[in-house]
Amino acid sequence: MKKKKILIVEDNNDIRELIGFILTGDYYILKMCATAAALNAEMSRTLPDVIVLDIMLPDGNGLELCRHIKHDPSTSHVPVVLMSAHENEWQKDSGADSFIAKPFNIGDFKSVVESYL
Repeated sequence: MKKKKILIVEDNNDIRELIGFILTGDYYILKMCATAAALNAEMSRTLPDVIVLDIMLPDGNGLELCRHIKHDPSTSHVPVVLMSAHENEWQKDSGADSFIAKPFNIGDFKSVVESYL
């Protein structure tokens, strides 16, 4: 069975570690980064099976990054799950496939991510 690749883009170290803990032990390859620049670098190397993307990053806006991913023919098929404490933010025509509100329920988080794998 081929392991699915999940790209986590979250600038908060604690939340990144929690997500890593939630998905550890499952059959996934986790790539984690904290910035828009790191997301772009990772996407140029290999495409993930799903992206979990924080909206507020230190060097970029997750909504704009999501729009770019969804409008690029080479990446538009990759599901993007946005995360934010501001639940109404994701509906601004981002093209996101789903949304996870912070703070999140661990079971709900895992279910949303796994639904795209």
